[in-house]
Order: sequence, then structure tokens, then C-alpha cells
Amino acid sequence: MINSDYNISNLTNNELEKKVNENGRIDLLSHNGLNNGTPLFLQDQNLINERTNYNNCRTHLFEKSDLEKIFFSMKNIEEIQNQIIIGVYDRSNGEYRIDNQDYDALNIIMRSIFLQYSLNQQSELKEQVLALNKLVVNYCVPKIYSEVIGFMKYKRDVSRISVPPNLPKSTNYNNTTLELNRFF
Repeated sequence: MINSDYNISNLTNNELEKKVNENGRIDLLSHNGLNNGTPLFLQDQNLINERTNYNNCRTHLFEKSDLEKIFFSMKNIEEIQNQIIIGVYDRSNGEYRIDNQDYDALNIIMRSIFLQYSLNQQSELKEQVLALNKLVVNYCVPKIYSEVIGFMKYKRDVSRISVPPNLPKSTNYNNTTLELNRFF
């Protein structure tokens, strides 16, 4: 006897569409009522309470400058984090809201940008910091946005079973066979 719960003919179109959308290995698309935290669940599960001090990132390379102190200050790093969050939000037309990025990874990017593009002049420090911040944000936002898109596609693929291809169809509708030709 067939259980009526699994009889597809008794389902409405909405119920059938819901069953098709929830037939994957694991359901990552629904939030299960969790509206707190990062909606994309992109953050690590390991909580680190300490943040590394980046004031000495160029130790043994160059003499410390005022520009370096300002650029690698926690206040400026938080400003860059906020600009990255806003940049990804704007680029996705308000669809994705991300959390703060890893401070160590951001420091590596900031250090690379600083070593490549800093003017190291003692005048106009604010303008130099703003220019460096813009370079960091312009580097990070497209990469993070593409990673968010990839993660969302992964969630969709894991949550749904792929549809198998249709069976092949015969293109010959005459249903005629060839006559046997005798060669002798």
C-alpha cells in the first residue's frame, strides 16, 4: 500500500515546488528562524577575543612613520571593515550583508597596498590614508562579492538534488527500415 504522504498526485503545485526545492543532501537555504548574526553564516566558528596589534608590521624593514601609525591603527582598520561591508552590500544591490573580515587577512592586504602605493610623505597624511583605504576597499570588495556569490550557489546546490537529463527522444518519426541490398 502506498503512503498518501508520498503520493505526488495529491500535492498542489506549491507543495510540489517546496518538496523539489528541499530535496537536497542538507537544507542550507532556509534560516530555520535564526535571524541573528551574519545571515550568510560566513564567519568562522572559532571565536578569537584577541586582535593582533599591527603597529609593528614593518619592523626591521623601514623606520616607523606617522603614516604607518595612522594607516594600521585599529580605528582605521574598523573604518576599512565598514567600507568593505557597505561596498559588498551596495554591489549586491542590498541583497547580501556580510560580517567583518578576518583581521589577519585584512592586515596582509593592507600591508601589501601600503608597501606598493604609500607615498611616505609627512604632509597631507589624511589624504594619503584615504587614498590607501580606497585601494584596499577596491581590492577587497570584488573578491569578497564573488566569494559570496560562489557560497550562495554552493548552498543552493547542496540544498537541491540536481535534475537528471531527459531521456533521449527518437528523431525519426517515419519508422521505416532500410531494405537489404544484395551485392551479388
